[in-house]
Amino acid sequence: MKPALTLLLASLLVGAMSCSAPWVSPPGGDSVEIELWRGQIVELDRDRGYMVVRSRERFLDYVFQITPETEITSQVQVSSSLEPGQWVTVEYRKDRSEHGPPAALRVVVIR
Repeated sequence: MKPALTLLLASLLVGAMSCSAPWVSPPGGDSVEIELWRGQIVELDRDRGYMVVRSRERFLDYVFQITPETEITSQVQVSSSLEPGQWVTVEYRKDRSEHGPPAALRVVVIR
């Protein structure tokens, strides 16, 4: 029983350290994931290059950087320019190595 408990505690410790230590996963490796966020634009600042999108399902606001590389499209017959109040799907790269809000790769205006 004692060796099993020691092995369990050691594996938990190694797992916890690997989650919190950035040097365990190489940069550009598995730390980058493409994620989707759906919600309504509640704040948009083109001058500073960011927007805040509120998710109805998650009850959270999320901030995204809007860069010149961000692709903006529309699924409906509305303008593909971004405006507060629009419902959008944001595709972004979740990268643990970068500081600040994630950059939106693609924004699709839903309505």
